[in-house]
Amino acid sequence: MKTVDLVERIEGEAKLVCSWEENKISDARIEFLNFRGFEYILKNKPILDALVYTPRICGICGQAHLFATVNLLENLYKNAGIDIPLTPKAKLLREIGLNIEIIDSHIKWFYMFIMPDIVKFSKKDLFDYKPLKGKNWLEALSCASETIKALAIIGGQWPHTSYMVPGGVVSDPSLIDLATMKNYIDLAISFFQKNLVSLDFDTYLSFNKTNDISKIGGNLKDFIDISFENGFELIGKSYDRHICLGESSLFEKGKINRRIIHKLDFKKIFENSDFTFNVDEEEQSKDAYGWAKSVKYDGKFYETGPLSRAIISNRKFLKDLHHNYQDSLFTRVIARMDELAYLLQNTKELISKIDIDEQSYIKPKYSLNEIKEVSASSVVEACRGSLFHEATIKNGKIEKYDVITPTVWNLGPGNNDDLGIAQNAIVGSDSIEKAKIILRSFDVCSVCTTH
Repeated sequence: MKTVDLVERIEGEAKLVCSWEENKISDARIEFLNFRGFEYILKNKPILDALVYTPRICGICGQAHLFATVNLLENLYKNAGIDIPLTPKAKLLREIGLNIEIIDSHIKWFYMFIMPDIVKFSKKDLFDYKPLKGKNWLEALSCASETIKALAIIGGQWPHTSYMVPGGVVSDPSLIDLATMKNYIDLAISFFQKNLVSLDFDTYLSFNKTNDISKIGGNLKDFIDISFENGFELIGKSYDRHICLGESSLFEKGKINRRIIHKLDFKKIFENSDFTFNVDEEEQSKDAYGWAKSVKYDGKFYETGPLSRAIISNRKFLKDLHHNYQDSLFTRVIARMDELAYLLQNTKELISKIDIDEQSYIKPKYSLNEIKEVSASSVVEACRGSLFHEATIKNGKIEKYDVITPTVWNLGPGNNDDLGIAQNAIVGSDSIEKAKIILRSFDVCSVCTTH
């Protein structure tokens, strides 16, 4: 038997096509059917145009695409033998901007994508999570809307900011601006304490063992209770292989497949189109069933995202939780809310380090138009996981631009012999409702996947 379900309330939409045997899902196909074509749009464009185009790949993680692009442009300079100096202030403002975007996304994801489905499994009346009407839903939306204003202070707008440019940022916040940004972060910290965990912020950050979850109250406790009542700590497991391509003051890069290895070789990243429609071909492959590509590292599928970052960066609470519950639906969700706390702490510290007397921008001495031919790549950690950009330019024009998003890592297609990360996690589910929540635990983004 086969079932076809439309997955909505995500960035874009997707189809979940499941095959069933003995009342359990035996195979799952995640079909992304909306082609967008940014890589084709960018071809032959002036390279600096990418700073405007790529943030529009996604309305959720445009900041991450901008950061990846500006890093890529500076790496193009570097590979051409041209040094592009950055002040500490510019580096801080870039990282702060990305952090705030991830904070905003984490809050919205939990309250607007996860909890409305999770509460359906509870015997209690949890109307407060009802979209557009529930108290918890509305308070979370208010918190996220206020927090993202901190990014608009340095970015000028959100989404689709383009304030990062080769040589720094075109933003020069005052002391009042920085104080205002801190106030927005404090509002989010207050929300985390009061609403999400009903616990002092520093107490939460001191957690280091699995049994510390018994101290959690608030909205996260509702998720924990429902999860254990329904066995969500047992489902949603995939290969338990994890990768983090980017690094920052909070995240370490590396991969884990039985043991952690912090050294990565980007040449081992391989993108596959065996199951992907091809815009250049009139006759499509008989195996193609969507616009999503898949990607492997050294021949294997790896999960990316907050859970992967937590265990690779050796955060004790999540590492112990992962030891007990592996890469389950439960662990994946807790990891993202745990990361929210560390992002809030980290962002406030980074704002405090800014020296307003430093330059925000140092103009490059050369134009990329003067470089005959060069290639480069870049990586950053976006809200959903590792984002990879790679490009070749000739005389300042884009010869090729390739983007590998976190959702391509997590939701890219495989086959029965070698399932993708999310496919493998869904197989074995005994209901389509659970399968959809497992899918949402990866934070599905159709527009990023089919960029």
